[in-house]
Amino acid sequence: MTTPPAAPGIFAASLRLLLRNPSIVVPGLVAGALGALTGVMLGPTQPLESNLLSRLLQSVVQLVASIFAIAFTTGMAAAAWRNERAGFADGARAFGRGARHLVVAMFVLFVLGVAAALLAPFTLGLSLLAYLFFFIYTMAAAVVGERGGFAAVAESVDLAFTRPVPTLLVASGIALVCLVTGALAEFVAARSALGPLLAGVVVQAVIAYMTLVVVGEYRALRSAVSG
Repeated sequence: MTTPPAAPGIFAASLRLLLRNPSIVVPGLVAGALGALTGVMLGPTQPLESNLLSRLLQSVVQLVASIFAIAFTTGMAAAAWRNERAGFADGARAFGRGARHLVVAMFVLFVLGVAAALLAPFTLGLSLLAYLFFFIYTMAAAVVGERGGFAAVAESVDLAFTRPVPTLLVASGIALVCLVTGALAEFVAARSALGPLLAGVVVQAVIAYMTLVVVGEYRALRSAVSG
């Protein structure tokens, strides 16, 4: 079993696990491809009623694809931390156990995210930073900890309050990685006809990496708090 190191060492350890288990990127790629294919097949149509139905179907497919990707990627990340190796069977087990928790957690996070976005102009963006800080462990709690949706959100807040320094390091690192990845994806996408595809691969690889970081830190903080 691999013991997650304390932040900031978690970043280097997560990169090592990703390089050893590149298959962790696959669920995100599959979900992205499914979403893109659905968008093409259910593009705008006439009359208006058909267009609304198409949009509803797209939303349902994208929601299912998101739950699939999060559960599989998070489950595989947890397996990588446990055994140094991760397989799709690990993701499938996580999907079976945690899908219902993810549905509720995603709804709660959506509502809280909207509230944070509405408050952002009045808080100079601090509400968005607080959102990232307090809810960063929610998906890990739902899938790895098998917490119910509301319990997963509550545990994330509790861990962030209890261990603010490592949480702040991880949240800051993830924010930095997102900024760099966004710029890199735009650069790659503009370079060739295959640019958007390559950019998608880059984005999904970074998402897998960040999932490893969060899951590793979640395991480490749970161990520290319970110990």
